[in-house]
Amino acid sequence: MKNSFGEFLKQKRLEKNLTQKELAEILFVSSSTISKWEKDVAHPDITLLPKLSNILDVTEHELITASVDNSARQEKIQAKKWRTLSFTWSLFFYIAYAIALIPCFICNLAIDKTLSWFFIVLSALILSFTFTNLPKLIKKHKLILLPLSMYLAFCLLIGVCCIYTNGNWFFVVVTSVLLALTMIFLPIYLNKYSIFSKARKFSDFITVAVSFVLLNVLLLIVENYCNSRWFIQIALPITASVFVVLNILLCVRFLKTNKLLKTGLLLFLIKVFLFIPPLFIKVGDPLLQKEIDDFNVLLSNFAIWNENTIDNNVATIIFLTIISLSIIFLGLGLYSHIKNTRANKK
Repeated sequence: MKNSFGEFLKQKRLEKNLTQKELAEILFVSSSTISKWEKDVAHPDITLLPKLSNILDVTEHELITASVDNSARQEKIQAKKWRTLSFTWSLFFYIAYAIALIPCFICNLAIDKTLSWFFIVLSALILSFTFTNLPKLIKKHKLILLPLSMYLAFCLLIGVCCIYTNGNWFFVVVTSVLLALTMIFLPIYLNKYSIFSKARKFSDFITVAVSFVLLNVLLLIVENYCNSRWFIQIALPITASVFVVLNILLCVRFLKTNKLLKTGLLLFLIKVFLFIPPLFIKVGDPLLQKEIDDFNVLLSNFAIWNENTIDNNVATIIFLTIISLSIIFLGLGLYSHIKNTRANKK
């Protein structure tokens, strides 16, 4: 049976070992007023509820309803545990970073009489900090600020390592990671933030275009790092063909036609993408040319199956299978399209 307000008030007062007089003195009311409350003759003014609830260690809602809200109390306990766990987690890493950093600082200074590899440790800990503690510190725009902070900390670490080792591979690494992050996060940003609302329907095309540019920048950097000249002759034709095919595939996805026609078109594009480029790519390196020619269907010879022809023969079989399937699906799709068009006219 549910308690009345007076019974609930008396019960909580006794749990706090307070007399009516003591409670009255705290609230600056008379003892008779407390007595009236507990007998349900009168009720406290609403302005007294916050102070009364604090004294009795109950919520205002529990005081008004004259019942203990176990669910709310459990949530409060769980929230307190989570805050304690979160604080302990952060404190643990702060202490761990200090324990790692201070001895490295002293050792590097004592042994080498200068600070050198200490900066590698410092930048590595900064990168680690962005994963462990920074997410708690950033309150707004985490989806943008966290990846950006992590990437900048990573660039710092790579830069310090390059300086320490006298390496020239900084831009190769950071551009590779930037390309990966762009492919992951750019579609999310385009679809999530209202600032990109006008470009949202073209998010797939924009992602492919930006990734294409970054990929070619990366390849140019790698070419320069390797002191070779293969970007214009080999890399660019391949990346350009991939770029064109991906955009065509995206266009096929948005075509308002039946799935059979779409499947046929996709198979045809796969055939073009996989087997047409090897027919035209010619390079000066014999070993590289051999790898490219392994997918040249014009070099197949089903009368001979040895290490020189087997790759071309298999490539030709795959080519013929794909083109056959594409023809079948295109035919079925076209038939279905014509049939549906005639049915709609009727």
